[in-house]
Amino acid sequence: MFIFSIRFCLALSTAVVAFFSAVQTASASCKVKAIFVQPPVDVPERAMLIVGQKYLDIELPRRNLSAELEMPSGALVVAVLPQKPTQPELPVGTPTFQIPETWTNCILLFFHDPANKVFPAKIIPVNTSASDFALGHTLIFNLSSATVTGKFGEEIAMVKPGQSVNVKPPRAGSGDYLVAIDCAYPGDPEPTALCRSTWQHESGARQILFVTPLPEQKIPRIWGVLDRPEESSKKKER
Repeated sequence: MFIFSIRFCLALSTAVVAFFSAVQTASASCKVKAIFVQPPVDVPERAMLIVGQKYLDIELPRRNLSAELEMPSGALVVAVLPQKPTQPELPVGTPTFQIPETWTNCILLFFHDPANKVFPAKIIPVNTSASDFALGHTLIFNLSSATVTGKFGEEIAMVKPGQSVNVKPPRAGSGDYLVAIDCAYPGDPEPTALCRSTWQHESGARQILFVTPLPEQKIPRIWGVLDRPEESSKKKER
């Protein structure tokens, strides 16, 4: 009888732990940041994210990431407007995007879409959960019509037009590393150098690089932002 009671208590404890673990997993929410990539001057500087009956205001910086915003839990379909709507029905053409339930962190990339009169942007959510975009990694978005090849320390990457590539850490630990980035358009006899430099690697941060075309220039521009999760944690503690 005593052995049976122990077994029963152990089974009950295991079930309780599993239940609360499942509840925590189901109730986990996704934390998001945003950036508006190379927009014209007349686009909104903030956006209203609409999730069901919730309205979440988020800033849209041009050169860095916004402050972190916590979304509701679960799989989400998010609509985007310049401001809180005055009517229950959203305007036709309202841009939307989805965030899967398994994502814990996400960066929203806003790209200018002048054809959309409701909100002039297309939004691409990037999964920055640790399991998908680990600390120390670099994500390269090639928005140009050239193929970009790069050597980042010990890592080599090639990014075709309109694609993105996740690059592993360029070195072990934080510190300097050599960078050599070239681009080549269809028909080019040889690649053109974009960058020859020494960069600083932060093992506790994620880097997002953008290759963007420049008006009236053939050679695109490469620039980036850092996502430092520790900074977000410190801001929340203040």
